Amino acid sequence: MRLLESSLPQKSDLIHAVLGGAICFFAVFLVSSMASGILLQILVFLGWTGVMTYQDQFLLAAGLILFGTVYLVGGFCGGLYTGYKVKENLKVILAVPGLIGFTISTVIAYFFGHIDFSFIGMIYGFYLPLLGNLVGAYLGGYAMNWPSEEEKEEAGKLTLELQK
Repeated sequence: MRLLESSLPQKSDLIHAVLGGAICFFAVFLVSSMASGILLQILVFLGWTGVMTYQDQFLLAAGLILFGTVYLVGGFCGGLYTGYKVKENLKVILAVPGLIGFTISTVIAYFFGHIDFSFIGMIYGFYLPLLGNLVGAYLGGYAMNWPSEEEKEEAGKLTLELQK
């Protein structure tokens, strides 16, 4: 099966995807530096600091909160930019910002010694950031192009409406 030349990403699309990856990284970097402190302040304000004594359950909850507030948001921001600039080949192009943002943040975390290679450390330090950045990038990119995707689907369908 031959790929059509128009189905391959162009250089400008890849450049915008790389810029989206940089936006993804900076969003993750900014939000992650604040998220842990804000979570601790919320627990202190509500008087729930005793929750931290249940360390396993607290780490699970904190990891899921960071997944939703840091990695999904970072990927979403990178995906918004990429989806705004790129209109074609979204299934291929939107993976790039999430992967670039994840790779840069993982390399920096490795150099600063923040990566734990235990089973739990790999889940929180590798799998959740990767999944969050990729899913966030796709959500952001398709959020920018939602009307155009709906129009493409509706153009190929025949709809019948019954009159009353």
